Amino acid sequence: MSLRAVCLWLMIVPACLSTLWSAHAAAPERATQQLRVFLDGIPELGPGYAVVVVDRERQLLGYVRGTRNAASGAPLTMATPMYIASQTKSYMGLLAELLDQRGVLRLDSTLVEHWPQLRLPDGVDPAAWTLADLLNHRVPLSGDALTTLEAYIGAPDPALYPQLLGSLATARAAGFDYDNLGYNIYAAILYQHTGKSWQAWLQDELFTPLQLRETAAQTSAFEPTQLAFNHQWLGQDLGWQVVAPKPDAIMHSAGGMMTSPRDLGRWLRLQLGGAAPAGLDARALEAAHRIGADVDIKARNAYELPCRGYAFGWNVCDFEGHTLYIHGGSYTGARSMMAFSPDLGVGIGVFSNSDNATGWLTSRTVVQFFQYLVDHPDAATWARTRQDIYPQRVAEQLAGMRARQAKARDNVRWHGWTWKPQGDELQTYVGSYRGERLPVEAQVLATDGGLRLQIGALARSLEPAVVDLFGAQNGSLDAVEPLQFLHRGLELGFQFDGERYWRADAPAAR
Repeated sequence: MSLRAVCLWLMIVPACLSTLWSAHAAAPERATQQLRVFLDGIPELGPGYAVVVVDRERQLLGYVRGTRNAASGAPLTMATPMYIASQTKSYMGLLAELLDQRGVLRLDSTLVEHWPQLRLPDGVDPAAWTLADLLNHRVPLSGDALTTLEAYIGAPDPALYPQLLGSLATARAAGFDYDNLGYNIYAAILYQHTGKSWQAWLQDELFTPLQLRETAAQTSAFEPTQLAFNHQWLGQDLGWQVVAPKPDAIMHSAGGMMTSPRDLGRWLRLQLGGAAPAGLDARALEAAHRIGADVDIKARNAYELPCRGYAFGWNVCDFEGHTLYIHGGSYTGARSMMAFSPDLGVGIGVFSNSDNATGWLTSRTVVQFFQYLVDHPDAATWARTRQDIYPQRVAEQLAGMRARQAKARDNVRWHGWTWKPQGDELQTYVGSYRGERLPVEAQVLATDGGLRLQIGALARSLEPAVVDLFGAQNGSLDAVEPLQFLHRGLELGFQFDGERYWRADAPAAR
Protein backbone atom coordinates (compact mmCIF):
# COMPACT_ATOMS: atom_id res chain seq x y z
CA MET A 1 0.00 0.00 0.00
CA SER A 2 1.34 3.48 -0.86
CA LEU A 3 2.08 6.05 1.83
CA ARG A 4 -0.73 8.27 0.50
CA ALA A 5 -3.16 5.33 0.75
CA VAL A 6 -2.01 4.65 4.30
CA CYS A 7 -2.59 8.32 5.16
CA LEU A 8 -6.14 8.19 3.81
CA TRP A 9 -6.86 4.92 5.54
CA LEU A 10 -5.64 6.24 8.89
CA MET A 11 -7.35 9.63 8.40
CA ILE A 12 -4.12 11.47 9.21
CA VAL A 13 -3.67 13.09 5.84
CA PRO A 14 -2.08 16.42 6.94
CA ALA A 15 0.73 14.83 8.94
CA CYS A 16 1.48 12.23 6.31
CA LEU A 17 1.32 14.62 3.39
CA SER A 18 3.85 16.83 5.16
CA THR A 19 6.18 13.83 5.11
CA LEU A 20 5.43 13.21 1.46
CA TRP A 21 6.10 16.80 0.44
CA SER A 22 9.35 16.93 2.40
CA ALA A 23 10.53 13.69 0.85
CA HIS A 24 9.82 14.90 -2.67
CA ALA A 25 10.92 18.53 -2.43
CA ALA A 26 11.39 20.18 -5.80
CA ALA A 27 14.76 21.51 -6.85
CA PRO A 28 15.05 25.23 -5.97
CA GLU A 29 15.66 26.09 -9.63
CA ARG A 30 12.36 24.51 -10.66
CA ALA A 31 10.51 26.24 -7.80
CA THR A 32 11.91 29.63 -8.82
CA GLN A 33 10.85 29.09 -12.42
CA GLN A 34 7.36 28.18 -11.25
CA LEU A 35 7.31 31.31 -9.10
CA ARG A 36 8.27 33.46 -12.09
CA VAL A 37 5.35 32.04 -14.08
CA PHE A 38 3.05 32.65 -11.10
CA LEU A 39 4.13 36.31 -10.84
CA ASP A 40 3.83 36.89 -14.58
CA GLY A 41 0.26 35.67 -14.33
CA ILE A 42 -0.85 38.32 -11.81
CA PRO A 43 -2.65 41.10 -13.70
CA GLU A 44 -2.09 44.81 -13.07
CA LEU A 45 0.57 44.26 -10.43
CA GLY A 46 2.24 47.58 -9.91
CA PRO A 47 3.63 50.07 -10.00
CA GLY A 48 6.69 47.98 -9.11
CA TYR A 49 7.23 44.49 -7.70
CA ALA A 50 10.50 42.67 -7.04
CA VAL A 51 11.42 39.21 -5.77
CA VAL A 52 14.83 37.76 -4.97
CA VAL A 53 15.45 34.08 -4.18
CA VAL A 54 18.81 32.77 -2.97
CA ASP A 55 20.56 29.77 -1.54
CA ARG A 56 23.67 30.13 0.59
CA GLU A 57 25.94 30.50 -2.45
CA ARG A 58 24.04 32.36 -5.17
CA GLN A 59 21.03 34.26 -6.38
CA LEU A 60 18.50 31.87 -7.92
CA LEU A 61 15.92 34.45 -9.02
CA GLY A 62 15.95 38.19 -9.56
CA TYR A 63 12.45 39.19 -10.64
CA VAL A 64 11.49 42.83 -11.24
CA ARG A 65 8.62 44.43 -13.08
CA GLY A 66 7.20 47.93 -13.37
CA THR A 67 8.47 51.30 -12.23
CA ARG A 68 10.12 52.71 -9.14
CA ASN A 69 8.27 56.01 -9.59
CA ALA A 70 4.96 56.15 -11.45
CA ALA A 71 5.36 59.90 -12.04
CA SER A 72 8.75 59.62 -13.76
CA GLY A 73 8.30 56.16 -15.25
CA ALA A 74 11.82 55.18 -14.10
CA PRO A 75 12.11 51.37 -14.06
CA LEU A 76 12.43 49.29 -10.93
CA THR A 77 15.66 47.26 -10.92
CA MET A 78 17.43 44.79 -8.69
CA ALA A 79 19.69 47.68 -7.60
CA THR A 80 16.85 50.05 -6.61
CA PRO A 81 16.82 50.96 -2.89
CA MET A 82 13.36 50.29 -1.46
CA TYR A 83 11.96 51.02 1.99
CA ILE A 84 11.70 47.85 4.13
CA ALA A 85 10.12 49.26 7.31
CA SER A 86 10.07 46.73 10.18
CA GLN A 87 12.50 44.36 8.50
CA THR A 88 15.08 46.78 9.92
CA LYS A 89 14.67 44.86 13.18
CA SER A 90 16.58 41.80 11.95
CA TYR A 91 19.60 43.97 11.11
CA MET A 92 19.41 45.62 14.53
CA GLY A 93 19.10 42.20 16.16
CA LEU A 94 22.30 40.92 14.57
CA LEU A 95 24.09 44.19 15.35
CA ALA A 96 23.07 43.84 19.00
CA GLU A 97 24.47 40.29 19.14
CA LEU A 98 27.76 41.43 17.58
CA LEU A 99 28.12 44.29 20.08
CA ASP A 100 27.25 41.93 22.94
CA GLN A 101 29.87 39.43 21.76
CA ARG A 102 32.52 42.15 21.64
CA GLY A 103 31.64 43.53 25.06
CA VAL A 104 30.48 46.88 23.69
CA LEU A 105 26.90 46.66 24.97
CA ARG A 106 25.80 43.61 26.94
CA LEU A 107 22.41 42.18 26.10
CA ASP A 108 22.00 40.83 29.64
CA SER A 109 22.39 44.31 31.12
CA THR A 110 19.20 45.79 32.58
CA LEU A 111 17.43 49.07 31.93
CA VAL A 112 18.31 50.36 35.39
CA GLU A 113 22.02 49.73 34.79
CA HIS A 114 21.93 52.23 31.94
CA TRP A 115 19.38 54.63 33.38
CA PRO A 116 19.51 54.56 37.22
CA GLN A 117 17.04 57.45 37.28
CA LEU A 118 14.42 55.56 35.26
CA ARG A 119 10.99 55.28 36.88
CA LEU A 120 8.49 53.22 34.92
CA PRO A 121 4.72 53.34 35.41
CA ASP A 122 2.42 50.94 37.20
CA GLY A 123 5.10 49.02 39.03
CA VAL A 124 7.15 47.90 36.01
CA ASP A 125 10.62 47.27 37.43
CA PRO A 126 13.48 48.53 35.20
CA ALA A 127 15.87 46.21 37.06
CA ALA A 128 13.89 43.15 35.91
CA TRP A 129 14.22 43.70 32.15
CA THR A 130 17.24 43.38 29.89
CA LEU A 131 18.24 44.73 26.50
CA ALA A 132 17.59 41.27 25.05
CA ASP A 133 14.04 41.54 26.37
CA LEU A 134 13.65 44.85 24.54
CA LEU A 135 14.64 43.28 21.22
CA ASN A 136 12.28 40.35 21.69
CA HIS A 137 9.21 42.44 22.65
CA ARG A 138 9.04 41.10 26.20
CA VAL A 139 9.23 44.29 28.30
CA PRO A 140 5.64 44.91 29.51
CA LEU A 141 5.41 48.52 28.33
CA SER A 142 3.33 50.29 25.71
CA GLY A 143 4.15 53.73 24.42
CA ASP A 144 1.99 54.65 21.44
CA ALA A 145 2.77 58.37 21.69
CA LEU A 146 6.50 57.66 21.71
CA THR A 147 6.41 55.22 18.79
CA THR A 148 4.23 57.65 16.81
CA LEU A 149 6.77 60.39 17.55
CA GLU A 150 9.61 58.25 16.15
CA ALA A 151 7.69 56.97 13.12
CA TYR A 152 5.86 60.10 11.96
CA ILE A 153 7.23 63.26 13.60
CA GLY A 154 10.92 62.96 14.42
CA ALA A 155 13.32 61.16 16.75
CA PRO A 156 13.73 62.72 20.22
CA ASP A 157 17.07 63.31 21.86
CA PRO A 158 18.13 59.90 23.27
CA ALA A 159 18.92 61.60 26.59
CA LEU A 160 15.20 62.35 26.98
CA TYR A 161 14.14 58.71 26.80
CA PRO A 162 14.03 57.99 30.57
CA GLN A 163 11.86 61.07 31.09
CA LEU A 164 9.62 60.25 28.12
CA LEU A 165 9.14 56.65 29.23
CA GLY A 166 8.14 57.87 32.67
CA SER A 167 5.52 60.23 31.28
CA LEU A 168 4.31 58.51 28.09
CA ALA A 169 4.59 54.76 28.66
CA THR A 170 2.00 52.55 30.32
CA ALA A 171 2.18 49.01 31.65
CA ARG A 172 0.74 46.18 29.59
CA ALA A 173 0.12 42.51 30.20
CA ALA A 174 3.22 40.33 30.58
CA GLY A 175 4.50 38.29 27.67
CA PHE A 176 5.34 38.82 24.01
CA ASP A 177 3.65 41.79 22.32
CA TYR A 178 5.12 43.02 19.05
CA ASP A 179 5.73 46.75 18.64
CA ASN A 180 8.49 49.28 17.88
CA LEU A 181 9.15 50.57 21.38
CA GLY A 182 11.80 48.08 22.51
CA TYR A 183 14.03 48.64 19.49
CA ASN A 184 13.88 52.40 19.86
CA ILE A 185 14.74 52.16 23.56
CA TYR A 186 17.72 49.95 22.67
CA ALA A 187 18.89 52.51 20.07
CA ALA A 188 18.69 55.32 22.64
CA ILE A 189 20.74 53.28 25.13
CA LEU A 190 23.25 52.38 22.41
CA TYR A 191 23.80 56.04 21.58
CA GLN A 192 24.14 57.11 25.22
CA HIS A 193 26.46 54.19 26.00
CA THR A 194 28.77 54.57 22.98
CA GLY A 195 28.21 58.10 21.64
CA LYS A 196 27.52 56.57 18.23
CA SER A 197 24.14 56.32 16.50
CA TRP A 198 22.47 53.07 15.52
CA GLN A 199 22.71 54.20 11.88
CA ALA A 200 26.50 54.58 12.11
CA TRP A 201 26.86 51.25 13.90
CA LEU A 202 24.86 49.47 11.17
CA GLN A 203 26.94 51.08 8.46
CA ASP A 204 30.27 50.19 10.06
CA GLU A 205 29.45 46.70 11.32
CA LEU A 206 27.08 45.34 8.67
CA PHE A 207 26.51 47.40 5.55
CA THR A 208 30.16 48.10 4.71
CA PRO A 209 31.61 44.67 5.62
CA LEU A 210 28.80 42.87 3.75
CA GLN A 211 29.26 45.22 0.75
CA LEU A 212 25.62 46.27 0.86
CA ARG A 213 26.15 49.29 -1.35
CA GLU A 214 22.46 49.90 -2.03
CA THR A 215 21.53 49.80 1.66
CA ALA A 216 21.36 52.67 4.13
CA ALA A 217 19.55 53.86 7.23
CA GLN A 218 19.17 57.38 5.83
CA THR A 219 17.12 58.15 2.74
CA SER A 220 19.49 61.03 2.05
CA ALA A 221 22.29 58.53 1.33
CA PHE A 222 20.86 58.20 -2.19
CA GLU A 223 19.87 60.57 -4.93
CA PRO A 224 16.05 60.79 -5.00
CA THR A 225 15.99 59.57 -8.60
CA GLN A 226 17.61 56.29 -7.48
CA LEU A 227 14.91 55.46 -4.95
CA ALA A 228 11.67 53.57 -5.19
CA PHE A 229 8.88 55.98 -4.25
CA ASN A 230 5.84 54.62 -2.45
CA HIS A 231 2.38 54.59 -4.06
CA GLN A 232 -1.31 54.30 -3.32
CA TRP A 233 -3.92 53.22 -5.84
CA LEU A 234 -6.79 55.74 -6.24
CA GLY A 235 -8.77 53.83 -8.86
CA GLN A 236 -8.88 53.70 -12.65
CA ASP A 237 -9.92 57.34 -12.95
CA LEU A 238 -7.07 58.78 -10.81
CA GLY A 239 -4.35 56.11 -11.03
CA TRP A 240 -1.37 56.11 -8.68
CA GLN A 241 -0.76 58.67 -5.96
CA VAL A 242 3.00 59.01 -5.46
CA VAL A 243 4.21 59.11 -1.84
CA ALA A 244 7.70 60.51 -1.26
CA PRO A 245 10.23 58.33 0.62
CA LYS A 246 10.46 58.85 4.37
CA PRO A 247 12.82 61.66 5.41
CA ASP A 248 15.81 60.87 7.61
CA ALA A 249 14.09 62.31 10.70
CA ILE A 250 11.61 59.43 10.89
CA MET A 251 13.89 56.59 9.78
CA HIS A 252 13.99 54.95 13.21
CA SER A 253 15.68 51.82 14.51
CA ALA A 254 12.53 49.69 14.39
CA GLY A 255 11.71 50.71 10.81
CA GLY A 256 14.32 52.84 9.10
CA MET A 257 16.16 51.20 6.23
CA MET A 258 16.31 51.25 2.45
CA THR A 259 17.79 48.25 0.67
CA SER A 260 17.76 46.85 -2.84
CA PRO A 261 16.47 43.42 -3.83
CA ARG A 262 20.05 42.52 -4.76
CA ASP A 263 21.40 43.53 -1.35
CA LEU A 264 18.57 41.74 0.45
CA GLY A 265 19.66 38.59 -1.37
CA ARG A 266 23.14 39.02 0.13
CA TRP A 267 21.57 39.49 3.57
CA LEU A 268 19.55 36.29 3.21
CA ARG A 269 22.59 34.31 2.05
CA LEU A 270 24.33 35.38 5.26
CA GLN A 271 21.37 34.06 7.30
CA LEU A 272 21.68 30.72 5.49
CA GLY A 273 25.33 30.38 6.46
CA GLY A 274 26.92 31.85 3.36
CA ALA A 275 30.31 33.53 3.36
CA ALA A 276 30.65 36.14 6.10
CA PRO A 277 33.16 38.99 6.28
CA ALA A 278 36.03 38.92 8.74
CA GLY A 279 34.89 39.96 12.19
CA LEU A 280 31.35 38.66 11.81
CA ASP A 281 31.54 35.59 13.99
CA ALA A 282 29.05 32.82 13.21
CA ARG A 283 28.23 32.66 16.92
CA ALA A 284 26.58 36.07 16.71
CA LEU A 285 24.41 34.92 13.84
CA GLU A 286 23.45 31.76 15.71
CA ALA A 287 22.54 33.84 18.76
CA ALA A 288 20.41 36.18 16.64
CA HIS A 289 18.45 33.15 15.40
CA ARG A 290 17.83 31.85 18.91
CA ILE A 291 14.26 32.31 20.12
CA GLY A 292 14.10 35.00 22.77
CA ALA A 293 10.34 35.08 23.32
CA ASP A 294 7.73 32.36 23.12
CA VAL A 295 4.67 33.11 20.99
CA ASP A 296 1.24 31.52 21.14
CA ILE A 297 1.39 29.20 18.17
CA LYS A 298 -2.35 29.65 17.58
CA ALA A 299 -2.18 33.45 17.53
CA ARG A 300 -3.21 35.13 14.30
CA ASN A 301 -0.37 36.77 12.39
CA ALA A 302 0.29 38.41 9.04
CA TYR A 303 2.00 35.30 7.72
CA GLU A 304 -0.97 32.98 8.31
CA LEU A 305 1.48 30.38 9.58
CA PRO A 306 1.89 28.74 13.00
CA CYS A 307 4.68 30.73 14.69
CA ARG A 308 6.19 29.63 17.97
CA GLY A 309 8.73 32.30 18.78
CA TYR A 310 10.48 35.58 18.08
CA ALA A 311 14.23 35.88 17.65
CA PHE A 312 15.85 39.33 17.45
CA GLY A 313 13.91 40.58 14.44
CA TRP A 314 12.61 37.26 13.10
CA ASN A 315 9.34 35.43 13.61
CA VAL A 316 10.14 31.73 13.91
CA CYS A 317 7.38 29.77 12.22
CA ASP A 318 6.57 26.37 10.76
CA PHE A 319 5.87 25.64 7.12
CA GLU A 320 4.80 22.06 6.51
CA GLY A 321 7.31 20.73 9.02
CA HIS A 322 10.13 23.10 8.03
CA THR A 323 11.42 25.97 10.17
CA LEU A 324 10.84 29.35 8.58
CA TYR A 325 12.32 32.64 9.78
CA ILE A 326 10.15 35.43 8.44
CA HIS A 327 9.50 39.15 8.88
CA GLY A 328 7.47 41.75 7.01
CA GLY A 329 7.47 45.51 6.74
CA SER A 330 4.70 47.97 5.95
CA TYR A 331 4.26 51.71 5.64
CA THR A 332 2.09 54.07 3.67
CA GLY A 333 2.50 53.00 0.04
CA ALA A 334 5.00 50.16 0.62
CA ARG A 335 4.96 46.50 1.61
CA SER A 336 7.80 43.97 1.89
CA MET A 337 8.59 40.58 3.35
CA MET A 338 11.56 38.22 3.66
CA ALA A 339 11.97 34.65 4.84
CA PHE A 340 14.54 31.89 4.94
CA SER A 341 14.46 28.23 5.89
CA PRO A 342 17.68 26.77 7.35
CA ASP A 343 16.71 23.15 6.61
CA LEU A 344 15.45 23.86 3.07
CA GLY A 345 18.52 26.03 2.44
CA VAL A 346 16.78 28.92 0.62
CA GLY A 347 15.60 32.46 1.28
CA ILE A 348 13.21 34.84 -0.44
CA GLY A 349 12.64 38.59 -0.33
CA VAL A 350 9.57 40.34 -1.78
CA PHE A 351 9.16 44.07 -2.37
CA SER A 352 6.24 46.22 -3.48
CA ASN A 353 6.29 50.00 -3.76
CA SER A 354 2.56 50.21 -3.18
CA ASP A 355 0.09 49.18 -0.50
CA ASN A 356 -2.37 48.12 -3.20
CA ALA A 357 -3.38 44.88 -1.41
CA THR A 358 0.30 43.92 -1.59
CA GLY A 359 0.51 43.26 2.14
CA TRP A 360 -1.52 40.16 1.32
CA LEU A 361 0.35 39.45 -1.90
CA THR A 362 3.88 39.72 -0.48
CA SER A 363 3.06 37.09 2.15
CA ARG A 364 1.29 34.92 -0.41
CA THR A 365 4.29 35.18 -2.75
CA VAL A 366 6.51 33.82 0.03
CA VAL A 367 4.09 30.99 0.80
CA GLN A 368 3.59 30.20 -2.91
CA PHE A 369 7.34 29.81 -3.39
CA PHE A 370 7.69 27.42 -0.47
CA GLN A 371 4.69 25.45 -1.70
CA TYR A 372 6.49 25.00 -5.01
CA LEU A 373 9.70 24.14 -3.20
CA VAL A 374 8.17 21.31 -1.14
CA ASP A 375 6.16 20.11 -4.14
CA HIS A 376 2.86 20.78 -2.37
CA PRO A 377 0.08 18.95 -4.24
CA ASP A 378 -2.16 22.04 -4.15
CA ALA A 379 0.48 24.56 -5.25
CA ALA A 380 -0.91 24.96 -8.77
CA THR A 381 -4.47 25.35 -7.50
CA TRP A 382 -3.43 27.97 -4.97
CA ALA A 383 -1.45 29.82 -7.65
CA ARG A 384 -4.51 30.13 -9.91
CA THR A 385 -6.69 31.20 -6.99
CA ARG A 386 -4.23 33.88 -5.89
CA GLN A 387 -3.81 35.20 -9.43
CA ASP A 388 -7.58 35.40 -9.88
CA ILE A 389 -8.33 36.95 -6.52
CA TYR A 390 -5.72 39.71 -6.55
CA PRO A 391 -7.72 42.21 -8.70
CA GLN A 392 -10.75 41.55 -6.51
CA ARG A 393 -8.78 42.27 -3.34
CA VAL A 394 -7.44 45.52 -4.86
CA ALA A 395 -10.97 46.69 -5.63
CA GLU A 396 -12.26 45.63 -2.21
CA GLN A 397 -9.41 47.40 -0.43
CA LEU A 398 -10.06 50.68 -2.24
CA ALA A 399 -13.80 50.39 -1.64
CA GLY A 400 -13.17 49.71 2.04
CA MET A 401 -10.94 52.75 2.43
CA ARG A 402 -13.52 54.95 0.70
CA ALA A 403 -16.23 53.57 2.99
CA ARG A 404 -14.13 54.29 6.10
CA GLN A 405 -13.54 57.83 4.85
CA ALA A 406 -17.25 58.40 4.32
CA LYS A 407 -18.12 56.96 7.74
CA ALA A 408 -15.53 59.19 9.43
CA ARG A 409 -16.89 62.30 7.68
CA ASP A 410 -20.48 61.43 8.61
CA ASN A 411 -19.69 61.37 12.34
CA VAL A 412 -21.97 63.66 14.35
CA ARG A 413 -18.96 65.43 15.88
CA TRP A 414 -18.56 67.43 12.65
CA HIS A 415 -22.09 68.94 12.86
CA GLY A 416 -22.50 68.63 9.12
CA TRP A 417 -19.35 70.64 8.29
CA THR A 418 -21.41 73.82 8.42
CA TRP A 419 -18.73 76.35 9.38
CA LYS A 420 -17.45 78.40 6.44
CA PRO A 421 -14.99 80.92 7.95
CA GLN A 422 -14.64 84.24 6.20
CA GLY A 423 -11.87 86.83 5.98
CA ASP A 424 -9.37 86.61 8.82
CA GLU A 425 -11.30 84.17 11.00
CA LEU A 426 -8.68 81.47 10.49
CA GLN A 427 -5.78 83.78 11.31
CA THR A 428 -6.53 83.38 15.03
CA TYR A 429 -5.23 79.83 14.90
CA VAL A 430 -2.01 80.50 13.02
CA GLY A 431 1.16 80.23 15.10
CA SER A 432 3.65 78.04 16.95
CA TYR A 433 2.62 75.56 19.61
CA ARG A 434 4.64 73.40 22.01
CA GLY A 435 3.75 69.86 22.98
CA GLU A 436 2.42 69.47 26.51
CA ARG A 437 4.07 66.05 26.85
CA LEU A 438 5.97 65.60 23.59
CA PRO A 439 9.28 67.48 23.14
CA VAL A 440 8.21 68.96 19.80
CA GLU A 441 6.99 72.20 18.27
CA ALA A 442 3.93 72.32 16.06
CA GLN A 443 3.07 74.91 13.45
CA VAL A 444 -0.38 75.89 12.25
CA LEU A 445 0.23 77.60 8.92
CA ALA A 446 -1.96 79.65 6.62
CA THR A 447 -1.98 78.46 3.01
CA ASP A 448 -3.96 79.33 -0.08
CA GLY A 449 -6.20 76.35 0.65
CA GLY A 450 -6.80 77.19 4.32
CA LEU A 451 -4.83 75.93 7.33
CA ARG A 452 -2.11 73.30 7.51
CA LEU A 453 -0.65 71.49 10.53
CA GLN A 454 3.08 70.70 10.60
CA ILE A 455 4.71 68.76 13.46
CA GLY A 456 8.18 67.73 12.40
CA ALA A 457 7.75 65.42 9.41
CA LEU A 458 4.01 65.06 10.01
CA ALA A 459 1.78 67.28 7.84
CA ARG A 460 -2.01 67.52 7.69
CA SER A 461 -4.43 69.78 5.85
CA LEU A 462 -7.13 71.23 8.15
CA GLU A 463 -10.74 71.50 7.02
CA PRO A 464 -13.08 73.65 9.17
CA ALA A 465 -16.12 71.85 10.61
CA VAL A 466 -17.44 74.09 13.40
CA VAL A 467 -15.74 76.89 15.33
CA ASP A 468 -12.51 75.53 16.87
CA LEU A 469 -12.94 72.06 15.32
CA PHE A 470 -11.08 70.99 12.18
CA GLY A 471 -10.77 67.77 10.28
CA ALA A 472 -7.11 66.81 9.76
CA GLN A 473 -6.21 64.73 6.72
CA ASN A 474 -3.01 63.57 5.06
CA GLY A 475 -3.41 61.64 1.81
CA SER A 476 -6.58 61.37 -0.22
CA LEU A 477 -7.24 57.84 1.12
CA ASP A 478 -6.84 58.70 4.81
CA ALA A 479 -9.84 59.09 7.07
CA VAL A 480 -10.30 62.54 8.58
CA GLU A 481 -9.14 62.98 12.20
CA PRO A 482 -10.35 65.62 14.70
CA LEU A 483 -8.14 68.55 15.66
CA GLN A 484 -9.85 70.50 18.45
CA PHE A 485 -8.64 73.94 19.49
CA LEU A 486 -8.71 74.60 23.25
CA HIS A 487 -8.92 77.74 25.39
CA ARG A 488 -7.24 78.12 28.79
CA GLY A 489 -7.90 81.69 29.80
CA LEU A 490 -6.29 83.75 27.05
CA GLU A 491 -4.04 80.84 26.07
CA LEU A 492 -4.85 78.95 22.91
CA GLY A 493 -3.96 75.32 22.30
CA PHE A 494 -5.18 72.27 20.45
CA GLN A 495 -5.59 68.54 20.87
CA PHE A 496 -4.66 66.13 18.10
CA ASP A 497 -4.10 62.37 18.14
CA GLY A 498 -4.37 62.26 21.93
CA GLU A 499 -1.73 64.95 22.56
CA ARG A 500 -2.10 68.60 23.56
CA TYR A 501 -0.11 71.57 22.29
CA TRP A 502 -0.13 75.16 23.61
CA ARG A 503 0.82 78.45 22.02
CA ALA A 504 4.55 79.09 22.12
CA ASP A 505 4.24 82.69 20.89
CA ALA A 506 1.96 85.46 22.16
CA PRO A 507 -1.40 84.17 23.44
CA ALA A 508 -4.38 84.80 21.22
CA ALA A 509 -6.81 87.45 22.43
CA ARG A 510 -10.40 86.25 22.15
